[in-house]
Amino acid sequence: MVRRIALLLSATLVLATGCGVSEDEVVQLKEGESLSDTPYCGSIGCADPLRFCAELFLEFGRSPPLCVVDNICDRLECAKAGRRCAVFDGFPGQVKCIEGNGQQ
Repeated sequence: MVRRIALLLSATLVLATGCGVSEDEVVQLKEGESLSDTPYCGSIGCADPLRFCAELFLEFGRSPPLCVVDNICDRLECAKAGRRCAVFDGFPGQVKCIEGNGQQ
């Protein structure tokens, strides 16, 4: 029984950390910026055709899927120097920092 519980806890830890955010990937809002105009995604995506559904890789973890604009990186900066914001396709997409300087 103890072995089964230990195995279950190990599997849970692997799953939880596998979905986490690396400190290298963290994006944060630039000073003065806000996401107050950014709605959550619905089950079929975003109602506004000029927005797409994406998760932001924030310090505390991934955001819920949000309807963001193509230039979302203009509002964000990387928590670590020498990195740049990038947008990855998918459903939901991902907005996170990658190696390199400047903005995409």
